[in-house]
Amino acid sequence: MGIAKVSSKERNREDILHLFHSMQNREITKNYITTNERKEIAQTLGLSIAEVDGVLSFYHLFSTSPRGRYVLRICDSLSCRIGNSLEVYGFISKELGIKRGETTKDGLFTLEIVNCLGSCDTAPNMMINDKIYTKLTLEEIDALIINCRKEVTA
Repeated sequence: MGIAKVSSKERNREDILHLFHSMQNREITKNYITTNERKEIAQTLGLSIAEVDGVLSFYHLFSTSPRGRYVLRICDSLSCRIGNSLEVYGFISKELGIKRGETTKDGLFTLEIVNCLGSCDTAPNMMINDKIYTKLTLEEIDALIINCRKEVTA
């Protein structure tokens, strides 16, 4: 399937994160790792499915279920809480009509809460897919959501 395209070098256990990234991101609208892909990774690396799933479940950037094209991750660290991350969550939840862990009906957005994005001095923080946004205001969040919607229709 897709693993052969990942790398021509001999694979080992250390390649697992690279393979997760490759599998999850090979289609812009997919954004998750299927059961068959997990089996393929296990077979390729000589691991059990349980070992693959154990590593996969440790990292919140990976998913085994479908997510939206845009995954919005709101930081829930103490710094972000003090910086109004709960207000950010409430605004996004109301704006998109979804709660934590849910995906919009149109498949565009998934809302997630994460423990820390590693930018505590710039709270509140959020990631959209792989890009971090800091010192967020509700107006900026609204503009980001509008821009994501425009990208899809462009």
